[in-house]
Amino acid sequence: MDSIFDALSVMLFLATTGLFIVRLRHESPPLAPYLVIALVCIVGNWLGNNGGGVAAVGLLIAAAFLTLHLASEPYREDPEEQN
Repeated sequence: MDSIFDALSVMLFLATTGLFIVRLRHESPPLAPYLVIALVCIVGNWLGNNGGGVAAVGLLIAAAFLTLHLASEPYREDPEEQN
């Protein structure tokens, strides 16, 4: 059962890392939300492996929704291009 939390955490971390790299190519995104998701992946994995399955699933679901929110944000427009 522990490998489920490992897989969920790794997949969410990879998705967030990929999203950050894509955003970084087009703009300068804030690092804080991506770090929060990475920390939640670590804590969720640890909780899941140590008997806190319900809390781990809750944290990973919340981090997944934060990832979806970050993915759905439009790109920022550069002030230089508005002229």
